[in-house]
Amino acid sequence: MTTDFDKVDRILIRAVNWVGDTVLCYPAVQRLKARFPRSHLAVLVRDHLGDLWKTCPYVDEVIPFRQKRSWDGVREDLRLGSLLRKKKFDLAVVFPRSFRSAYQMYLARIPIRIGYRDEWRSYFLTRRIPRTGELLRNHRVHYYRRLVDAFDRGGTGTDARRTDGQPEAPHIFLREEDRAWAREKLNALGMLDGRPLIGMNPGATYGLAKCWPADRFGELGKRLAYQGKASVLLLGKEEEGFITQAILRQIGERGADLSGKTGLLQLAAVLEHCQLLVTNDTGTMHVAAAVGTPVAAIFGPTDPVTTGPWGERHAVIRKEADCSPCLKRVCPKDHACMQKVTVDEVEAVVDERLRSMAR
Repeated sequence: MTTDFDKVDRILIRAVNWVGDTVLCYPAVQRLKARFPRSHLAVLVRDHLGDLWKTCPYVDEVIPFRQKRSWDGVREDLRLGSLLRKKKFDLAVVFPRSFRSAYQMYLARIPIRIGYRDEWRSYFLTRRIPRTGELLRNHRVHYYRRLVDAFDRGGTGTDARRTDGQPEAPHIFLREEDRAWAREKLNALGMLDGRPLIGMNPGATYGLAKCWPADRFGELGKRLAYQGKASVLLLGKEEEGFITQAILRQIGERGADLSGKTGLLQLAAVLEHCQLLVTNDTGTMHVAAAVGTPVAAIFGPTDPVTTGPWGERHAVIRKEADCSPCLKRVCPKDHACMQKVTVDEVEAVVDERLRSMAR
């Protein structure tokens, strides 16, 4: 299909549904805006992720919606379709590969709808990009940028011409109000006392298989705190509070827990104060990298080549196992990929980071 993209004035991005993937989409969105600098660029996003787009300088409008199931979901999609038709978008870029995301763009009657090819949803797309094996073996930053590479025909600026170059690093733009909140909260917790601040994220949204044992996070935090190496700050979602509280009991009064107490931009502002984040493979890992905080990421059932922290300042801690990466939510065996990672090994990575700060 031949399309005159130069006539595109209004673009809608159907955003992804996870925190980490949202961050990894930023370079693709930046590239899209560089290709269409005078366009109105809107993002359709699930409401709990809206804040991650509100400060993005390449986005002109954020349209939140609530994900619903069954007949409520059908009614919500019809409502969205009616709303979006009135906005008269020329082009839709569908980042998720779900049936529903493509169907929503179809209901909006957007003339050009671009997304990854899949058996059932391809009917709702006008331009279908193949998901090749080579593409799926690349980092997700490249995976998302591939969707907007189709628009490049010489480009309209330096960024737009970088078809084969390294993508820009994902970057979260923080508001001063979020930074002020973080300073006030961390001061109240005694976390800005001059010692290095180490963040710990012991949970993982996708499943327990991605989680290093909580008692090992606790032992690591206790060593860092009681040897005077660092202050330790626990982070996570509200429903992960039982994990972080158990870890905090191991660390004692020299640690603090902010799980479930921050919005997404507040979390990013808190992470900006950390000298290092020790984490499982989860969204907070990508948020930290996107504000310039180095990450020590513990990987097991997932592949750091495709979903690891983006950039060169980070460390990936991973042990070989015959079944890894399996991409399963719950380990059906002995969880060897995580059980093999010792506290001593992770502590050595943290110590090296602290030494490099002191040089």
